[in-house]
Amino acid sequence: MLRIRLLSVLLCLASFPALSADFFGENIVDIKLSLPKGDTYVRGATDPVADLVAEITLTNLTKKENLANETVAAPATVQLTPDEIASLDKLSVEDRNALVEKKKGTKSFEQRPTNKDSLGLAYVEPQLGACDTVRFVITKLPEEGEQVPENAKPVIAQRDDKPDHIPTVALSPTKYLAAGESSPAFSLPVGKFYLVRDPGLYSIKAVVRTIGNTGKPEKMAESNEEKFRVLPFKAMPYDIDTLKSEWSFYERGLPTFDYQVYQVRNPAGFDEVYTVQKMMVRGVATWEWLRLCTVKSGTVAQIAFLAPKKFALMAVHRKDDAGLYTLDFSGLGLKTTAKMVPLKEGAAPKLKVEAGAAAVE
Repeated sequence: MLRIRLLSVLLCLASFPALSADFFGENIVDIKLSLPKGDTYVRGATDPVADLVAEITLTNLTKKENLANETVAAPATVQLTPDEIASLDKLSVEDRNALVEKKKGTKSFEQRPTNKDSLGLAYVEPQLGACDTVRFVITKLPEEGEQVPENAKPVIAQRDDKPDHIPTVALSPTKYLAAGESSPAFSLPVGKFYLVRDPGLYSIKAVVRTIGNTGKPEKMAESNEEKFRVLPFKAMPYDIDTLKSEWSFYERGLPTFDYQVYQVRNPAGFDEVYTVQKMMVRGVATWEWLRLCTVKSGTVAQIAFLAPKKFALMAVHRKDDAGLYTLDFSGLGLKTTAKMVPLKEGAAPKLKVEAGAAAVE
């Protein structure tokens, strides 16, 4: 008896070949990741990359349901009358069969269609915080022309576990995603929760823990990958002495980068730009701080990428003129060039890069 039941189950599963793909977590949900604030960012005063926000949209890839009624024709028969029933004994076999065939017909009726290719999905809204339902994989990428050893391990940005990220209770209500439909775009502050501190080029993708996908190595649904760049610039509401004395605190640990640019406060009522670069002296790491320029109070210096480890910086000075600087961190010691830029009355200067050259408009 057990063998017969098992054989019946196997035959039933074999009659539905689409079940293995559509109903067991493979290619059911598409996850679209986008970076609404662009692909270039600077460091934040408190968060590693304050403006790094990712938008996630879920799309149910199964066929959209047909909810309109359809007309179906089904076999139907007309009952024999009492006289026809009484005459059955007198009829030959051929006449009986002819009478039965005469009573056969069809009947039309409306019904909701069977949407066998559609599957609804219950999911938990993607969120970061006390209870992460999504994990971001942020990988530092090599620059163009940079040599990377074959056995080099990928550099992955780690999740930041600050105490204020963990409230006492975290509730995650379930939402429903109908077949063929897309969810709203969920905005997640990735820069607040991930330690992206080193300048450079990165890739980012999302792994949604609450949605399975047997076709992925981690058995969870994954998004597309996007690239972004982090520039070595951070505006701080402190003076340079405070920054140096509490540097590891403001950077959430000992700095792992080789260079950085800071805009800091000056007690005289304006800001200043300082650069810092790691220098290896007889195998010992030391840090060289250099003052670059002043910055008018209420303004922030602008920085742009020129080439790997080479950047352009534009700042409005305290005396109402502006300077355009190039910063080259590729060698031993910082190499800089400076150019004074006249300001147009009533127009805010803007740094731009065209064909690898910096200019102010």
